[in-house]
Amino acid sequence: MKSEDFLEKSFREVLKKVSVEKKLNIADEIINYIAGVMSLYYKGLPFYLIDISESSPFRRYKTRGDVSLLLVGLFTEWLERSNRPLTERDYIEAGKLNYYNAYMYLNLHFGDVLNESMAVLKAFSSEKMSDVLMGHMEIFRDISENFERYAILLKEYRAENRKTAQLFDMFTQFRQEQIKRFLDRF
Repeated sequence: MKSEDFLEKSFREVLKKVSVEKKLNIADEIINYIAGVMSLYYKGLPFYLIDISESSPFRRYKTRGDVSLLLVGLFTEWLERSNRPLTERDYIEAGKLNYYNAYMYLNLHFGDVLNESMAVLKAFSSEKMSDVLMGHMEIFRDISENFERYAILLKEYRAENRKTAQLFDMFTQFRQEQIKRFLDRF
């Protein structure tokens, strides 16, 4: 039995905490999906290369939606640079459209996507992969309709991480001051 991905589990726990604390009431299925996307990103999976070389329309739509969500939710400053030809609103619309397209493509070409997925992920049974894809179909529709809400979840997650980092920075600074005082006594 494969052990659960630690990074994905960590993201899931923090996203759930943020959802509850900020009263966003995000469904567990959406949190699980977003945690998986974040985990792939942080592991260094180059989404832009996948998008360029991907031959499957479904994978292209999904990846473009995922990248848009991460950019809007986690990399706001990058989107807001003065020399950017596209705005945050453009990425929101692109994310919504691509998640909707992934939903529709999966809805219309379920068997083809199932066969493609089975060829890549041989460890899954046909029934299990079918269940995963059915779940993803609804997730894509939901994210398309509520994209801004899930981007807010990621923005709140990011703000929470910044607060934690600032707290650790304070401890580091305090510890350095204590060491300096100790050394100055000698």
